[in-house]
Amino acid sequence: MPHFHVRPHLHIHLRLGYPYRGSRPISAAGWLAMKVLFLAHLFPLPLDSGGKIKSYYTLKTLAKEHQVHTLAYVRREQERGLVDELKAICAGVDVVPLSRSALRRISDAVSGLLSRRSFIVSRDFRREMQEAVTRIVRDLRPDAIHIDHLQMAQFVDFSLPGKRVLDNHNVESLIVKRVAETSTSPLTRLYASIEWPKLARYELDACRKCDIVLTVSEEDAETLRAMDGSLGNVRTVPIGVDVEYFRPVERNRSSRNILSIGTMYWPPNVDAMLYFHREILPIIRERFPDCTLTIAGQGPAKAVTSLAADSAVKVTGYVEDVREIARNCGVFVVPLRSGSGVRVKILNALAMGLPVVSTSIGAEGLDVKDRQHLLIADSPQEFAEAVSKLFQDSELACRLGRNGRRLACEKYSWDVVGERLLRIYETELGSGGSPQ
Repeated sequence: MPHFHVRPHLHIHLRLGYPYRGSRPISAAGWLAMKVLFLAHLFPLPLDSGGKIKSYYTLKTLAKEHQVHTLAYVRREQERGLVDELKAICAGVDVVPLSRSALRRISDAVSGLLSRRSFIVSRDFRREMQEAVTRIVRDLRPDAIHIDHLQMAQFVDFSLPGKRVLDNHNVESLIVKRVAETSTSPLTRLYASIEWPKLARYELDACRKCDIVLTVSEEDAETLRAMDGSLGNVRTVPIGVDVEYFRPVERNRSSRNILSIGTMYWPPNVDAMLYFHREILPIIRERFPDCTLTIAGQGPAKAVTSLAADSAVKVTGYVEDVREIARNCGVFVVPLRSGSGVRVKILNALAMGLPVVSTSIGAEGLDVKDRQHLLIADSPQEFAEAVSKLFQDSELACRLGRNGRRLACEKYSWDVVGERLLRIYETELGSGGSPQ
């Protein structure tokens, strides 16, 4: 299937307000702007998952100072309809369709067992994307390629001139390694134990080839350095939160509703909800038999929707405005046992002033302190006790909410995070040269 192409307007930088110095546009800050090809594994709109939120605001930040051309996979027709909205902040937009049929997933999984290549990477190779990258690099001659998600590195020719930035939303191999350690399915554990070393080899190879490797937390940065002590190109830029959109909500303080929000087809989130319902919720019910559980987020897996057979559990699917359901949140829970990176949902919850209980893995990568910004608990008994404590102590719940909101504003607003990203581009990629 041919890719869907949206041509940028002629002299796009005049439309966006960029002056020129010779053939190079000058940014709003007075630097020579770079031509950046932004390779996105996820089309950044709509903002319905943590990964897309991070991609969108990263792209928006770069486009403030640089000429950014986006090339992204699209998975749904809804995303195609939002191309014009993305064009408003980009110099150009191209998209390539990515479909994953059940038959193809099985075929890719079997091929992954028989190959030295990582299944997580190779399943998303499409000839149309490779052709689109080759064409745009030839025509645009970008100064830098921003590789958004590890899977997109397979389309980059590292022998060509230009800078390369690998933007890691997670340490991908660590996610799969943790699945191998925690999954309740023996078959899943076996497959993950075969997959994660392959993925780790690919991940390190991509890191070594890039000029800059971005991680969302110091924990992820240290994980990569522990995998290869020679990596000196790793820099941390946290995920941010829109603190103007996610303002403190007028919450029902007497609510006994437990809320969890996330992309509910992502395996770590699926595991978290099954684990919570099976091992933690029954303990909470012993003390609060009237408590309920609301699971919100797009594309819930069948295993998650089946939890709604319990009359105390509501599975909503995608929610247009999570601020509304946050009003009836007694406690926001993040019972993750696997994963990597930073949980956008925790940042959103903190910005809304919600009381949060998370596992250590769930809170990983965030500059949060137990009992100051949220409660951290790892065993089922400890987690249940933490939720129960917040049900009982409304003052503690409110104090955590206030502290969490303050932290979100001071350290994780997109304005603060964006400045950090732009500084890296200016100081380490050579975009900070004076036009004079």
